[in-house]
Amino acid sequence: MPQNRLPPRLFPREERDKRTGHVTVWWVIRDGKRQKRTGCLEAQIAEAERKLADYIAGKYEPPKGGKATKVTIADVLMTYAEDKAADTANPKLTVQAIARLNAFMGDKPVAEIKAKLCNAYAAHRQTPSGARRDLEVLRAATNHYNGEHGLDVLPKFTLPEKSLPRERHLTRSEAAALLWACLGWEKVGAGENSYWVRHRDQKRAHLARLVLIGLYTGTRPGAILSLQWMPNVTGGWVNLEKGVIFRRAEGERVAHNKRKPPVKMAPRLKVHMARWRRLDQGLKFVVHYQGAQITKPNKAFRSAIAAAGLTKEVTPHVLRHTRATWLAEAGVSAREAAASLGLTEQEYERTYLHNDPEFQKSAAEAY
Repeated sequence: MPQNRLPPRLFPREERDKRTGHVTVWWVIRDGKRQKRTGCLEAQIAEAERKLADYIAGKYEPPKGGKATKVTIADVLMTYAEDKAADTANPKLTVQAIARLNAFMGDKPVAEIKAKLCNAYAAHRQTPSGARRDLEVLRAATNHYNGEHGLDVLPKFTLPEKSLPRERHLTRSEAAALLWACLGWEKVGAGENSYWVRHRDQKRAHLARLVLIGLYTGTRPGAILSLQWMPNVTGGWVNLEKGVIFRRAEGERVAHNKRKPPVKMAPRLKVHMARWRRLDQGLKFVVHYQGAQITKPNKAFRSAIAAAGLTKEVTPHVLRHTRATWLAEAGVSAREAAASLGLTEQEYERTYLHNDPEFQKSAAEAY
């Protein structure tokens, strides 16, 4: 019995420079016997996946409806890519997930979407959270295909368990140390013998804004980096007159679990914001490096936590957890705290409310 032809997929191809002998690895699209260059180096996997998705969408017309044993997963994914990907909360991530799913299982029929295949994909993806997100895209694609064109049987999806909520947050002294490190100081030594040294080369100074906004508002790092001083269609903006940060861009659609409600600025943060605004005449972004937008602060942030004597588990997202934890410790009502963070009240209570000094006090002292 002839095997199904494999769908187009990415393949790393080595090319050796005849003069120097240097080997460069490029991503190519393998489609049967044909190979098409993507122009992407080995490290540019995200861009290569996007080009693979564009290639498939441009050459392939999936069948419309039928038996789950005949319709392939590639058919379902490509229909979703054409109809819905651009309208999702994060089209770029959706396209990348489609490319990964297609490369791993695109040649298989929809009927094979069972626990075994889902678990195999999770093992292949290696990160449970990443596998879960990708399989959620496949589930959405399958449901969309069925709604538009019809399948005789809908498969049952088995997704990896959701990751446990992160509990790491900063203490007040750790937050202060991180700010000092952002401003050019470095902690030398440990314990009682430690001391701080100031460096003139302050390449981390721009991170102080990221840290302060994160600690005072709990805004996600990506949303902080896209904040601008004026209303715009690519990111949120700061309204100093009202003392409010609008996290969403004008007309922006967000996922249900990535809410971006406006947040009131603390008086101390508002003072910092006013000073930054005076310094930033003619500049667009609130957090910037010499006027340019920052897209990936990870390298500088790792340098800052090392200088502050903190562990590698402290990431920019820890600032959000710190804000939520401090709100609970301050006894702020769950309703108001959740609203400021963009969480549901149930999510906030499940993850952070145990930090409230009054947490279950009445129940604990009932008898």
